[in-house]
Amino acid sequence: MEREGFISRFKRLSTPTGKPLWGHAFRAVGLAILGYIIAYLLGLKDGTHIVFMVVLFASVLMDQKVPFKKAATFSVVGFIVMSLAFISASIAHMFGLTAFIILTVIWSFFPFTLYIFGKAEGLFGYLTFVSYYTATILVKTSVDVYHLVFYVLLAYLVASLLLVWKFIQRNDYTRKMVASEFDPSTSIDRIGAVRRNLAGVPINKSCRELLDYGLYLTGLRNYSLTVKSRLTGKEATLFDNFLNESNSASSTIADHIVNKKGAVNLQGVKSSFNELTSAMDGKFDESIKFLADNFIKFFERTNKVLSSPVNKKETVKITFLNKVSFKQVISSRFNLDSLYIRHAIRFTLAMVITLSFVFIDHSRDPAWIAMGVLIVLKPDVTSTWDSMITRVSFNLFAVIIAIILAIISPHYMLLIFAMVALFLFRAFLPNYMGLSILAVTVFTVFVWPQGEVINNAAARLIDIIIGSVVSIILVYGVLPKRLTINLPDQVFKVLKANQEYASLVLTGNYEKQSAMLKLEKSLLEYNNLESSLKKIGDTFKDVSDDLKIYENIAGACYNITEDISAIAGYENEISKLDLSHLNDLSSNILDTFVSAIKTNKIPDALPDMHIYDDIINEKLQEHAELKQYFKWIVSDIYLLHSLIKEAVETGALERYKDLNQ
Repeated sequence: MEREGFISRFKRLSTPTGKPLWGHAFRAVGLAILGYIIAYLLGLKDGTHIVFMVVLFASVLMDQKVPFKKAATFSVVGFIVMSLAFISASIAHMFGLTAFIILTVIWSFFPFTLYIFGKAEGLFGYLTFVSYYTATILVKTSVDVYHLVFYVLLAYLVASLLLVWKFIQRNDYTRKMVASEFDPSTSIDRIGAVRRNLAGVPINKSCRELLDYGLYLTGLRNYSLTVKSRLTGKEATLFDNFLNESNSASSTIADHIVNKKGAVNLQGVKSSFNELTSAMDGKFDESIKFLADNFIKFFERTNKVLSSPVNKKETVKITFLNKVSFKQVISSRFNLDSLYIRHAIRFTLAMVITLSFVFIDHSRDPAWIAMGVLIVLKPDVTSTWDSMITRVSFNLFAVIIAIILAIISPHYMLLIFAMVALFLFRAFLPNYMGLSILAVTVFTVFVWPQGEVINNAAARLIDIIIGSVVSIILVYGVLPKRLTINLPDQVFKVLKANQEYASLVLTGNYEKQSAMLKLEKSLLEYNNLESSLKKIGDTFKDVSDDLKIYENIAGACYNITEDISAIAGYENEISKLDLSHLNDLSSNILDTFVSAIKTNKIPDALPDMHIYDDIINEKLQEHAELKQYFKWIVSDIYLLHSLIKEAVETGALERYKDLNQ
């Protein structure tokens, strides 16, 4: 493993993570301009800038790839938070610097501690602080509270046109999410995200059935890779043809779901199935028979749903998964051992200092130094250096571009360039972070009202460098903590935690408190694994293939944890069922995985998983949702087996031990 130098780091950090969001950019900038025009016509004076910025902020919340119901919820919460942020900024001007410092501590520290609850909660905390930062910059004197709330309300009413669009498109969104499960290229992380996004959202019953089939097919597809790897000769060729036809059929199904085309032609996959079965002449490997039969079975069931008329009034909800309690998260993670609590303290200290200067005279420099800290400072050393490299490098490029444009273009063109840059900023966010930083810097240089363009550009670069240096000093100087990473050992801990959690739940006789403690342990070990993977990726430049294996292992482990949690929610039903056979089988399987990780040996062959399937069907005939969760666990077991085997064969389990970060 070779540690990354500056060039390799910069290349990695500059690599896009997706496509530009042109549609999001058109909608966000168009609505922001519309909001500004309406505010201007209403004679709001200074309120026009507030409306413009809040519309941009609100559009980010409303235009996320989430169901309409969740987007509407985010919007309501966002309106409340933004209103409180602007009210706080106004109150600070009423009562002076001491009040401002107290409010800044509250708005800086507590939002960033939300990361202890998870990524989604942490992102919401980040956006919460951005609301306060924006309010601090825009509110320069005490303003009537009612006026501030009206500005925010007007902005959200303009941005809510996005909700109208999402409402019209809500069924299309659901179909796209369901169809993604049938796409052979969909990652296990994406599958988990689809489940979480659709949890608690009413969807058509037929879409729910398709979602179930797609998830199960994903597990079969991944397990088939393990089966395929041990075949040779004609048998391997025929099975490979069958899998290729299956992937083709699955891709076609995805297209038919999105575009409402009805049933698909399964002739190709059935022909390859017949060739496979004929060549084997009845001498089936049980795993091949199980896979081939189930692929055909689920394709036919999917076709039946696609060809049936849709009853739009018949809706169901995907059950919310159990979550660890607020009290337990606070007691276990709200302490100085947590990277995120240390990060919140560092960040609060930086914001109190920099924003206090903004509050006193509203000068440009401390505002952009604070922005530099906001974007550069991360919970650990490696990530903070990465942010600094990205931020400073792309700001330097932006300054050069801005100066060149200012020299060769008429002055009136600069405002047009600024709006184009704002559009590109939203289009590149979040998949092209470097270019997004470049665009927003160009925008700032051209619209800042003080001084010549070259002075604005130079000051912008200097301020960001200062903010970056402050971030590096803070991450090294305030409550520093180094991490020791051992990826194989951490995977071992995650699997053991899941095994203990599953064993407790499947007994059917447990205290809720005990189950929650096991869940907390599973989530804690998973979060440690996720953090370790991030550090490895940020430190070494030749590890992408290995990390992909580990990330998929982590995703499968997390899905198992989620499904066990969902099963635990059916405590009354489980207590009446004899699931000892399932418990024994699942425990033995996880023992196989744990042993393989510990000894760095290829895991033993799985037991006949069709037996597992038969037990599920027999025991849970009258419990459809419970049965589906068990089937999802089976799918993830297939996936884990193939991934651990791959990790052993590629040597990934030999590396990444006892690394200091």
